[in-house]
Amino acid sequence: MAGVLQRLLTRSGLLPVLRSQWRADQSAAAEKLETRLDKRVAELKAQVDRVADLADRLKGLEAIADSVERITNVDREVRMLRATLAGDIADRHKGPHRPGVFDADRVAPHVARAIASAPLQTDPSVHIVINDLMPPDTYAALLEGIPPRIFFSQRDNAKQNIRLSQLDVAPEWTLQTLAFLENVLIPKMMVPTLLKTLEPHIREFYIREYGAGLGPALAAIPHEATSGRLMLRRPGYHLDPHLDPKRVVFTTLLYFARPGDSEAFGTSFYRMSGTPNIDRTTTFYPETQGITCDLVKMVPFKPNSAVAFLNWGGAHGADIPKSAPAETERYSYQFYVSPDPAALARHVGETESAVAE
Repeated sequence: MAGVLQRLLTRSGLLPVLRSQWRADQSAAAEKLETRLDKRVAELKAQVDRVADLADRLKGLEAIADSVERITNVDREVRMLRATLAGDIADRHKGPHRPGVFDADRVAPHVARAIASAPLQTDPSVHIVINDLMPPDTYAALLEGIPPRIFFSQRDNAKQNIRLSQLDVAPEWTLQTLAFLENVLIPKMMVPTLLKTLEPHIREFYIREYGAGLGPALAAIPHEATSGRLMLRRPGYHLDPHLDPKRVVFTTLLYFARPGDSEAFGTSFYRMSGTPNIDRTTTFYPETQGITCDLVKMVPFKPNSAVAFLNWGGAHGADIPKSAPAETERYSYQFYVSPDPAALARHVGETESAVAE
């Protein structure tokens, strides 16, 4: 059929005309396509040029951003210097602090009695709640040493910390307060007494972790306070139920509640529905393994009190809802007690990096 049609078109003289028209149509279509391609290429080139221009502008913006960050840092440093000067002047106007507020010979017996008289509790995990931890005037002096918010880390408005080693400038009384807290009260008074009080449970902890052969030897090695920090928590702060890093034997929180502070924002203890895999060097959240955490109790945020709890058997967390009064501030000091890294390494071959910091 196609051959018959071709012969008819040839005899009639239409085939050459149709071929010529087809070639013309193809040429026109190609020209249109080429025109569109040229237009697209031009548009693409313009976009590339705009991207290059934006990149140049971005470099300028990065320089501006760096300048803004430097200005922000300088502004904070100036505010810290002004707060330091104002704090030192106010402290001098108040006159000398009562003699003996940080006298170790006076404070240590009080701390030892407070810890020894705290009843041992086991639900959901081994812990003690210590009331009247320090002499009242020592506690009041420590409260006075808590610096203004500008001295705390500024990355998260709901969660801010201070370590003595990070302070280049601060009011003199703040420096004395933190030095007493970190160099005397915790390592020389609290840690030895807490280790003695919790010794049977610490021994059990190590036997469970390392067996009856190695566990008692590990329980007997020196232990020390690590990762101490003064903490400020504000509305919007939330910490899910968790266990601290594996090498933490127990954790202690000192509450620095001020007159009028709510007791509602203390530390929550949770019972776990199962036993988690504790092969961890960082904070562990049981719910990530499908383990349910049920609230058992909340240790109230009370003045001159502390809570110490074994890092096993139960989880702990904290919460200050966004709905809390905007002026809410919760000050506390947290430290871990962990085995001496070198002594631990001699027994189990683990390096210092395996110990929680």
